[in-house]
Amino acid sequence: MRRIVFSPEALEDLEEIWLYIAQDSPARADGFLDQLYALCTEKLAVFPEIGTGRDYLDEHVSAFPCKRYMIYYRSDTVLIEIIRILHGSRDLPAIFQ
Repeated sequence: MRRIVFSPEALEDLEEIWLYIAQDSPARADGFLDQLYALCTEKLAVFPEIGTGRDYLDEHVSAFPCKRYMIYYRSDTVLIEIIRILHGSRDLPAIFQ
């Protein structure tokens, strides 16, 4: 199993996601972040090849969905770096330029 690390940008994304969802329900925001974290540690850490590339991404970056969000990450034999966690409705190609 690979070790998971979050980039500073991914940590900011998580904070923004939590703040947005918490406007309606802090408990739901907590639950969703728990879900995201579990997906990263239980699926991506074990099966990093589960993600797919995208035309707008560097060839070493993969994406994996979690509800309406996409988790973007790089992996090697030891580590998975979560680089961004973004809502699917955003202009993702523009963000990654």
